[in-house]
Parts: sequence; structure tokens; C-alpha cells
Amino acid sequence: MQKTKRLSRRIAIAFLLFGAALTLIFGLGLVVALKSIETSVLDDILYSEFLELQRHDENATQLPESSRSHATISIYKAPLGEITNVPEYVRNLPQGIHEVTYNNRDYRILIEYIGNTRYAVQFDDTSIHERERGFIRLVWLCSFAALIIAFTIGWGVAHRVIRPIRQLAKQIKEFRNQPGESLDLSEFSDDEIGVLARKLQHYHEQLQHLLIREKEFASNVSHELRTPVTNIGLAAEVLATRTDLSSKEYAQIQRVQRAVDEVSELIETFLVLAQINDESTKYHDACDMKPIVRKVIEQQGVWLGDKPIEVMVEENEPLKVSAPPGILSVLVANLIRNSFRYTERGTVTVSLASNQLTVIDTGVGIDTATRTQIFKSYVKNNTGDTNRIGLGLTIVQRICERYGWIVSFESTRGQGSRFTVLFTS
Repeated sequence: MQKTKRLSRRIAIAFLLFGAALTLIFGLGLVVALKSIETSVLDDILYSEFLELQRHDENATQLPESSRSHATISIYKAPLGEITNVPEYVRNLPQGIHEVTYNNRDYRILIEYIGNTRYAVQFDDTSIHERERGFIRLVWLCSFAALIIAFTIGWGVAHRVIRPIRQLAKQIKEFRNQPGESLDLSEFSDDEIGVLARKLQHYHEQLQHLLIREKEFASNVSHELRTPVTNIGLAAEVLATRTDLSSKEYAQIQRVQRAVDEVSELIETFLVLAQINDESTKYHDACDMKPIVRKVIEQQGVWLGDKPIEVMVEENEPLKVSAPPGILSVLVANLIRNSFRYTERGTVTVSLASNQLTVIDTGVGIDTATRTQIFKSYVKNNTGDTNRIGLGLTIVQRICERYGWIVSFESTRGQGSRFTVLFTS
């Protein structure tokens, strides 16, 4: 099962990403601002020294020590063709301001030409760069601390915000569709989550009322049908004892009796499905499926008629299911009836394994458009027959849902169908 993504984790990650973006922008802004101010100040110093140099009229290649404005500044003046006394790393620099590294020292150098004279003003900014790197490390350290703080705050806020949502989800998850179940609204404040909880409680109560009414109706109808069905069955038994019946009349009476048995089992199934609690599913006696399958095949044989169909029962392993025999008969009957009705020739195979029952036929199959609606009530198939994908398969699905079984199918148009019921409990 796919692991659900926790909302609290997503909120905490959102805080972390927001903090990272904010810290990155702020840190880069500080570094860029520092670099810009540093460059502007150094350039102002270089140009100030150059202007001061222009006011001197001396012929020395390197100005005397007294002409330096700071110990970190060196000033050079030389004719364009005589630069041998100028340091090598300065000689070939064009006009403008340059960043130069020499002997593990950093220099910012201004080169200017006035007439035939070449001026060079050099500022040793090694110590400034060291302080700059220290400042950047401090910015990174503060950024990391800010991320930790953002993640901690985000995690705390996320858990605080998600706590009522988690409580609501837990209560809803524990619902078992039983009468009287309700949310504990005292756990929720008068906020958006509280409003949501009250709305969910209102809808839950409405659904419970509808569910109870539906099941009570099905139960009442099933009880009311028992009497006429029983009367029909008794009348058929009395008729069957007559000695003046023809073989055709006796066959018709037997058909009525089979129909009465089917309707009786169907009524019992509706009564079980109409139970409001889950006690009806707690059936501990295991029923052998092979006799039930053979009985159903005999009952549903009327649908075969004279069609050239071979019916086979394959018992790969004994199959025993803990459920009422009537429920199992209705389940199998609906699957076999469909196969008998919509197979014109070939085979219908009922396969029994340790935990599953499979019905395979070589019938008309189910078209692609109908497969998505196969378990809906009274959906027309490609032939326009509403019974093909109607109440029968809906009952099969309802029974499987009731007992926790799994029903699945495979079908190819014109080649047949394969229905499988997996008895998982």
C-alpha cells in the first residue's frame, strides 16, 4: 500500500524552503552590498591618490615614502618607454582598474596615461579580502542557524495546525457504519476545523438515516415476500403429489419448485444484506462448495435448453467457505446463470481452489464500454439486454462486499468471460 504523505511534513518543508529562499536572498544581498561598498571605497582611494600624484612634479620612478597616503598604497610614475623599474605584475596592465594577485597578496591597481607618462596607483587589499571571507563565513553560519530555526518553527506550527485535522481523520477512520456513531465535537475549537467536523457529523447522520431506512425497507419487503413464496411452494408440492399429471405438467411443477427455492434463497440473501449490524457475517460453519455448485448447476440447467454446451466442475482443491449456504447458493447461481444464458456453444467450467471459485465460459463476452459499469444495476450491454449486467452481478458484488471477499472478471468480446471470487476471510 502506498505510504500517505504527511501534511505536517509538507508544512515543515514549506517553512524550510521559505527560510532557505529568504536567507539566500538576504545573505547574497549582504555580500553584494559589502562588495559594492568595498569596491567603491577602494576606487575612491585610488583616484584620490592619483589626483594627489598629479600635483607633484618629481622625476623619481617610485615616489618617496613621504608621498604615500597609506602604508598599503604604492604609487609609480614612469615614461611610457621606461617601465623597467615598475614591478613586473604592473608593467603590462592597460588603463583602468585591475584586481591582481601576486605572491599571495591581493592588489587593486589603477593605471592611467597622461601624455607620455604612465601612472600606477596600487592598493594592497589583502587584509580587506580576508575580512570579507570571514564575513561571508559568518553569513553562511547565520544562514544555517536561520534554516534550523525556520525548520523548528515550521515543525512546531505544522504539528499545532495539523493536530485537530489528525484527530478528525482518526475519528472518521474509526467509523464502522454502525447506528449511533458520531464525532466527538468537543475536541474541536470553533474554527474552520470545527465547522468541517460539524458538517461531516451532519452528513454522517443523514447517511446513517438513509442506510437504516434502506435496510429496514429491504428487510420488511423480504419478510413480506416470505409468505406468498411459501404458499406457492406448498401449492407446488401438493400438485406434485397428484397421480394424474402428464410428464410435461410434472416438469412444469418441478420448474416452479426450483424457482420457489431460488426465490427463497434470494429472500434470505436480502435479509442478510439488510442487517444493520455485522453479526450476520459471523458465520463459523464452513460449507463445502462442491455440493452447492452441483445443486446450482442443476437448478440453472433450464437456461441451457438444447444448446451444445458442456458443463464441467473442476475441483483442484477442496473449497470450504464460512458463510450461510443460502448466501453461497445465490452467489454461485448468479454467476452460473449468466454463463448459461450467454453461451451458445462450447463449455462452461466451474473451477474450485483452496480459496477461490472461478466460472469460465465461451460465451459472447462483454464489450469494452460495458466493462466499466458491469456491477451497476440494470446497465444495458451491447445487445440491449438489461439483465446481462443487471441485478445479478450487483447482488454478487454486494455479497462480496458484505463478507470481505473480492470479485473480479476478465472478458473478451466474442471469446467468453472469466469471473473469479476470492474468499479472503
